[in-house]
Amino acid sequence: MELPALTTPTLCFPSLKQLSLLDLIISESALHGVLSRCPVLETLSLDGISGTRRVWISSLTLRSVGVSDCGYCREARLEELVIVDAPLLERLIQCVRVIRIIQAPRLRTLAYDDHIPISQLGTMHFEKTVLVGPSDAMRSVKILGLLTAPDLDYVTGFLKCFPCVEKLYIVLDTWMIFKNDVKCSAPLECLDRHLKKVQIINYDEKRLDVNFIKFFVLNARVLESMKFVVRRDKCGTKWIARQRKSYR
Repeated sequence: MELPALTTPTLCFPSLKQLSLLDLIISESALHGVLSRCPVLETLSLDGISGTRRVWISSLTLRSVGVSDCGYCREARLEELVIVDAPLLERLIQCVRVIRIIQAPRLRTLAYDDHIPISQLGTMHFEKTVLVGPSDAMRSVKILGLLTAPDLDYVTGFLKCFPCVEKLYIVLDTWMIFKNDVKCSAPLECLDRHLKKVQIINYDEKRLDVNFIKFFVLNARVLESMKFVVRRDKCGTKWIARQRKSYR
């Protein structure tokens, strides 16, 4: 659906707290105009937006933002998300090519996609998930979701940047490679003091090296639970017994 530019100046939502835009064609100026006229907005979802390549967010009220570029239109798709100033933002779920967070001191939940080539979170600057240059750790994040995990180096790299994570969700990559020692080579504050819950999604014992799981079992000193999300037809009595034997 396309939102005509002439209609956007008339759109004003003084009491709107939740806004979801799906598969919409809208210009950058029109989109920012709509957002500026939502003074109490708390939840924003942009999915499959085209007609604009960048969205700047500066809001005193936003608490949750979700952005995805998965749309039907291939031209002028949303590629960059910039959080300029969002003092109350607590949750960010994003899947766009470039993400920059300048000011979000209360951010607690972050979902990150390995396919994003450029990311700047506060003073941290990533290029293809590799940290570039010195940075200050982002200690406000307590829940971290990694939408793909190609290897353990990728995961531990993020735990260094977010040392206070308590809940970690990992969607395993089909072609994940384990190339690390089971024992942690250097101390990680997250593993030593904070990480309590780990959930592994797309777990498949046939393609995942057991050492990836053992790494957390052996090194997360305050770990309370680890949950595997698998296909229903695989999770039988024999399968469960086999997993218990593997991680002893």
